[in-house]
Amino acid sequence: MNVPHTRLSTRMSGSAKETEQRLRNLFARHKRPALLLVAVVALAIGLCGGLVACRSTTQAGSFTMDTQYYDALGNYIEIPRLTAEGEGAQAVNQALTALKSQYQTVMAAPVNTAGGQRCLFYPAVTERYDNLIFYLDSASSGNDGDIYTLVYDRQEDRVVTLTEALELAGTTEDALCRGAEEYLNGELAGTEVALAARDGAVTGFRIRDDGGVEFYLTCMTDDADPAVDAVDGWQHLLVYADDSWRHYNCKATLMLTEELLIPAEELAGFDAPLWYQWGPSGGEPEGGFVMEQIPPQVEEQVLQYMKDSLGYSEPPMELILCASFHDLSRLDLAEEWRDMDALECYGITYGANGTYVGEDLLFFRKGEQYTFVGSLGEYDSEQVEPTRLAAVGTYNYRIMYWMLEQGILTAFPEADAMLRDTPMPLAARSATVAYFYSNRPADMSIFFADQAPLQPEGRTMRIDEASYLGLRQLYETYGVVYQLRCSGWENGDWYAYPEPLWLVFQLGQGGDMTTVLGESVPRETVEQAALEQGYHLVDGTVALWRDGYPNPAGPGSEVGFFWEEPVVTVLEDADPIYQEGDWWQQMEWEGLSTLCYRNADGSYAIQRLETTRTDLSTDRGIRVGSTRAEVEAAYGEKLSRTDYWSLYPGEDYLWYCADPEGWGAAILFFFDGDQVSRIVLNNMFS
Repeated sequence: MNVPHTRLSTRMSGSAKETEQRLRNLFARHKRPALLLVAVVALAIGLCGGLVACRSTTQAGSFTMDTQYYDALGNYIEIPRLTAEGEGAQAVNQALTALKSQYQTVMAAPVNTAGGQRCLFYPAVTERYDNLIFYLDSASSGNDGDIYTLVYDRQEDRVVTLTEALELAGTTEDALCRGAEEYLNGELAGTEVALAARDGAVTGFRIRDDGGVEFYLTCMTDDADPAVDAVDGWQHLLVYADDSWRHYNCKATLMLTEELLIPAEELAGFDAPLWYQWGPSGGEPEGGFVMEQIPPQVEEQVLQYMKDSLGYSEPPMELILCASFHDLSRLDLAEEWRDMDALECYGITYGANGTYVGEDLLFFRKGEQYTFVGSLGEYDSEQVEPTRLAAVGTYNYRIMYWMLEQGILTAFPEADAMLRDTPMPLAARSATVAYFYSNRPADMSIFFADQAPLQPEGRTMRIDEASYLGLRQLYETYGVVYQLRCSGWENGDWYAYPEPLWLVFQLGQGGDMTTVLGESVPRETVEQAALEQGYHLVDGTVALWRDGYPNPAGPGSEVGFFWEEPVVTVLEDADPIYQEGDWWQQMEWEGLSTLCYRNADGSYAIQRLETTRTDLSTDRGIRVGSTRAEVEAAYGEKLSRTDYWSLYPGEDYLWYCADPEGWGAAILFFFDGDQVSRIVLNNMFS
């Protein structure tokens, strides 16, 4: 196995193969296989510049090379373009444009990506067909990569479909998938852990010069018993042709010298050689790789740091640029650092006490001058938010907290400043997809637009736009609100959802946005949406706040501002009961009582709340003791003077509800003369 070192690193000792293997053993994370193109989700974030290192070359078949990009972090992107002008050719070029968009961020800001993103082109040209075969891979483990194919019939100016390819080969998709599983099960015989193949899927095909069809499939292997989780599942890549199977495990990320996906003699050549012509032999692309070696100043200062601080007389085994922040805006830096151009983080790996240790070192850069500012400590594998340092993200937070402790940063940026005018954080994107998978039909696929499959199958929800709206503090965290505009896939075309939806996230103290609090239709204010999802309120404007306490109580929520235990009365015959084991109960504190629906798991939700306490107020400042005029001034035309569901005949009260007919959560203000004597919050189901 020939494993090269990354060309954005300096190999300080040992062979390249040894260093790469040490790093992989140290920091590899095993993940479940991704769907088609999901490997590039975290990379296609937007706000990116134009492409780099793109070139056009001579024609082969009916296409030319549009993009050839190779950088020192192992990102290799090869995407052609058809020169024909018919409708079929246009359809192919549209698909190629979509594929190219998946990698724009990788090419625009490679240093802030995970590296190892591959879109390798195999141009298999026959007398009639242009087979555009792409091997897709990423730095994540858990799979052998994926295949995406487009087969263009030059004679008829059209794209050949999978159905036509199956008919030509005299087989079916189901037969191929079952055959893939049988083949893999045969390879699994004798393994220490009981494994089984499942989820075979045809991902593409090509038509050879002899008229035969070669199919490409993915297939999972995982624990034979679903109740056991002894190993991480792995997605294999298989090739089928002429009644025979081949396991294609040439991991392009590692540039192994094994066989190519397609024999070289069946592939077209270009003026600027493709990866298949130089990669397997350990060569380099024409013109070399984008990005330079580690600056000598950085190397010198790293060596000095290791000598002075670590007592390490040898150079590190590896020195690599991990992240670069060229936008230091919205940061209150100490005066001596305010005119710096960028902050760069370099990772080092060295041996200590019989093991390997990694550290992150920070350098400010101005022009070509580098200044070492210190070590963040042990290596952190959290993803960098690629927009700017003052952006929400656990790695960004880690750097900013360290700078704050050192006095380099004089004030931590406000949460709103970190989120405004930037793409949705990577963790929030992942949480969004996971949330919708849990709250949408099981057979629906969910993708962001920049990662949506080029050929959707079945019901698909595409998130076209995610716009930051604002946030509200929720005790020690924030509720962050995004507006999503989405589309669905039906009858071979996309259609826009008629209305946007609001999704509320929890922003933790460490910069994590991995929790979705809930979704709602657009509300009157961002604050209202954050309150409702953060505290499970039916309506964020129908709640009471206790003086000195950060959390409200109202219909839908629990009561969290009393230390005293309430007097609880179970209402034996109350209904309706929605699930077995649930019940209704009355909860009472001094001056406050609630009617609640209690779930069997112990949680509950307020249905009605009544209080005569003077230390509770609405979000508009009305409390027991307020005057009628103050209530009218606070709620204006939205106050109703009509009867409220015939619940309080003969009493003097005004009520407020977002629905003029009184459906949903409402506040009722009862008066004794000119003053509020009692406040009732009630939820009337529709």
